[in-house]
Amino acid sequence: MTTVFHQIEHWTYPIAPGGAVWLSYGPDDRYKNGTVQVTCCASTSVGGQVFTQTISVPEVFITSVPLISGDLVFQSFYAGFNVTNRGQNTINFFSVAITVIGP
Repeated sequence: MTTVFHQIEHWTYPIAPGGAVWLSYGPDDRYKNGTVQVTCCASTSVGGQVFTQTISVPEVFITSVPLISGDLVFQSFYAGFNVTNRGQNTINFFSVAITVIGP
């Protein structure tokens, strides 16, 4: 049976034109065997004016970190990605939507 996890977060973080911010989520076992999709949406409001904004998430990285306790080895899984401002104006507000489709 397939499971779907979906989460949306809203961020207040300035990203200059051409700049990026790294976001990481986890640890979460869903990232181990699931398909992770991320999309972002920028607010068009900048200092009381309205501009066209372009934002992207070029790729998603899944990182597994070993945790050793005596003879036992456990793993923690993280999803990380850059949110990149591809436009000509600073982005001050944006949302991040993460969807994980798993077994």
